[in-house]
Amino acid sequence: MQQRAKSAKTGRSGVNRVLLSIPLVALIFKLIVILRIPAIAWPNVDPNLYRLDKFWMGADGENYVTGLTGLFQEGLFSEVERLTYFPAGYPILIYALTFFSQAWSLPIIALLQTLLYTGASIYFVHQLTKTRLAKFAWLIALILAFNPTLAFNSYAIGYESLVASLLLISFGLLMQDYRKSKSKLVSREVLLVALLLGITSFVQPRMVATAFIIFSIWALATRAKLVALGLIVISMLITLFFPASLYIRNVVARDVPAVSTNLGTTIFIGVGPEATGGYNGKYNGVPCPEAVGTEAEVDSAKVRCAIKWYLANPGPALELAAKKAVFYWSPWFGPVANGTMARNPWNQNHPLKSTAQNQQGYDLIFGTIGKVVSWLWLLSTIGFMLFGFWILWRANGLERLLGVTSLAVIIINMLVSMVTIGDHRFRLPVAGLSLFLQGVGLAWAFSKRVRRSITGEEKLLWKSLTRTTNLPV
Repeated sequence: MQQRAKSAKTGRSGVNRVLLSIPLVALIFKLIVILRIPAIAWPNVDPNLYRLDKFWMGADGENYVTGLTGLFQEGLFSEVERLTYFPAGYPILIYALTFFSQAWSLPIIALLQTLLYTGASIYFVHQLTKTRLAKFAWLIALILAFNPTLAFNSYAIGYESLVASLLLISFGLLMQDYRKSKSKLVSREVLLVALLLGITSFVQPRMVATAFIIFSIWALATRAKLVALGLIVISMLITLFFPASLYIRNVVARDVPAVSTNLGTTIFIGVGPEATGGYNGKYNGVPCPEAVGTEAEVDSAKVRCAIKWYLANPGPALELAAKKAVFYWSPWFGPVANGTMARNPWNQNHPLKSTAQNQQGYDLIFGTIGKVVSWLWLLSTIGFMLFGFWILWRANGLERLLGVTSLAVIIINMLVSMVTIGDHRFRLPVAGLSLFLQGVGLAWAFSKRVRRSITGEEKLLWKSLTRTTNLPV
């Protein structure tokens, strides 16, 4: 009996090694692609300061590089305007990791992001193999490793891939926390998650809402009421420290009392009677006579004016919100696509782009057939994601908690887009979780063996919400 158990354990170990090699194979493939990237003269990037090869520039890449240049020249409290307009966290992170070489900083951060994404995928998939989703892990590993848009974006200069990687690691750590027989007020795993989500909020402050959703759901499910409240407070204090440090930096550097000052501009693009919900080449906006004063005052005034317009025009507001939701889920390329993913490495080298070079190919891709295919892609993406969530909900236990938390993170991210501007690039930071749910749905739909793998009844107690008073904390 012991020998049989030992053999089974050895067999599972061998399977896991093969499974975890999938992201490594994808990494080798990506490194080969990176080595073949030709040097490009990126606008507004001084070739005398930076090596212009072995990386790809994201949508706001030049703005981040402008801020990074200021950090190298003036230090942490640089007065460069781009460091207050955009959140300064991403350039500061690059500066902290590559301070020893300005010339090589961009290729180095692209490589580090690529390695991080591979490590995050390995860790997340490894944690899945310890749950009842072990049979699903193969397909999820393949999707995460070889999804071209997300995987290739890891070597682009932009925060999106970094956030996607840190979210995958955070969910892996939370799985570890769940498996502990006694849940402390704040475990080592929760502290690490707070730090990681703090970094995500550092490079993109709207991720604070994501952090709050994650900690709230996890605390309510795994801790008794008072302990859950303590977990939420402590973890959020750690997370908020990071964007708060940006506020302090901006006050010291330029006397700007704000984390960043681009929220008002972003909201104005997506609000007003002329707005389409996405980028239409216009400033759009609504009348806002109070938008005067300092950068921070103008930014805050624009946000207030936009909110007032939404409240005074509920019909157009709902119509814009629906359009923004469609744009959020739109394909990366094609007639339905809407957003700022034009520079994504996969989008740049999309095989259908060459087809669209002639009139016949353009009519095929951007005509009726292309629109039908694009809408089918959009609806199937959402459909398989919701189906995957339903499978996890039925499974109960840890799997249900994973499904609830993943979908909540995706929804809160989509809602932020719906009140600002519709952009499929905003989907990229949570694409790892979306692909996880889609992988669950796809595996269940097409594999009977996978369907039989979720065995055993495991309850999710939701400790904070139960009426039982004698639960262990």
